[in-house]
Amino acid sequence: MSVISFVMGAEVHKETVVEMVKEMLPDHELHVYNAAFIDDLFQAKTDSDLVILDLEAHISVREVVRNYRFADTKVAVILPDSEVNAIDDYTHFDLVGFFSVGMSVEELVDGIKYIQRGITYVHPIISNVIYDKYKQVSQGEVRRPIGLLTRREWEVLGELVKGCQNEEIAVNLDISDKTVKNHITSILGKLEVKDRTNAVLLALKERWFYL
Repeated sequence: MSVISFVMGAEVHKETVVEMVKEMLPDHELHVYNAAFIDDLFQAKTDSDLVILDLEAHISVREVVRNYRFADTKVAVILPDSEVNAIDDYTHFDLVGFFSVGMSVEELVDGIKYIQRGITYVHPIISNVIYDKYKQVSQGEVRRPIGLLTRREWEVLGELVKGCQNEEIAVNLDISDKTVKNHITSILGKLEVKDRTNAVLLALKERWFYL
């Protein structure tokens, strides 16, 4: 029997998710700890085989990893949407899993099973970001001017570079068609170009993105 511990905030719905995980993993011992009292996890009588940190609760990954540096406990994280693009900040912690806050309970359980088989689990949403970063590094350095566009506008421009239409961008970024149009209008104005084609050409010329 494996001991799996979740560390999260006080959100009731997340505890419900853990209860669903328990039902799907009946042969495992699951515990839930509040991030505000993380010492309760460190002082538990039974060592955890796997600790999963919900980073929406502003947990210090460094502190947790340091606490288990001489133990066999594995550590994984659940990344909020705001942290997915900052995946580089977490790869050096030797984590065994990168979950997404928007993933289903079934995906969460599957990820846990991968980890138990000795496989590092990366949710598809996060792996896509990692692949994009790999392409940027392998094809050349990306230098984007600070303050020119907002984070979301850079994401929309990146979708335009990929050749996506408004409907696809809306689905990929989980925003409405109207919001996509508003972002594109703002991008064109800030880049001082007349249409999306010229916006893409400028982005490629300046090496803000690579094909």
